[in-house]
Amino acid sequence: MKKFGLMIAGLMFLAACSDDNKAEPAAEETAPPVEQEVAAEQQDMTEEGFITQVTTDKILVNNIYFDIPEDVAINLKNGEESTEGVISDIRTGMKVNIEYNGPLADGFPLEAQADTVSILNDAESKKESEALLAFIEGEQLPRLLMLGQPLVRDNQIGFLFTNMENGKMSEVKIDLDSHEYTIGGE
Repeated sequence: MKKFGLMIAGLMFLAACSDDNKAEPAAEETAPPVEQEVAAEQQDMTEEGFITQVTTDKILVNNIYFDIPEDVAINLKNGEESTEGVISDIRTGMKVNIEYNGPLADGFPLEAQADTVSILNDAESKKESEALLAFIEGEQLPRLLMLGQPLVRDNQIGFLFTNMENGKMSEVKIDLDSHEYTIGGE
């Protein structure tokens, strides 16, 4: 009788273990939709800022390197109107709005692949771009990394940046009319 009781207890134990194993795959089956929801939240992202470096296949906007594939959509936006552009229209100093799918690749600067590059050609954006380009050329900064998006107020554009050649972080304020600038935090 003891053997029979032990055998029944052993079978019940195995059955209990067997049920636990069946429950695990059900939990795994619910995991992918959660991952898909997270991925969906990371899609269709935008970044607005200024191009501070252009290479053959990448542009640096704020603190993100964007891969620019040959089939990327380029738009020239002048306020309400938009016209089609080409990759050769992209220049250092331009104010742009980049549409891309996330997530961003790890590293510093971050990395992503651009889906659409909209070059902002309205009067205000052009004025800001010209001021930034005057600063880049005046300081001879071939590799400038902006930290965050620039702020425009009181007819000045201001931002934190890192000179990627020497690693120094500074704050700059550029007058939008005269293009005179001050560098602080050095």
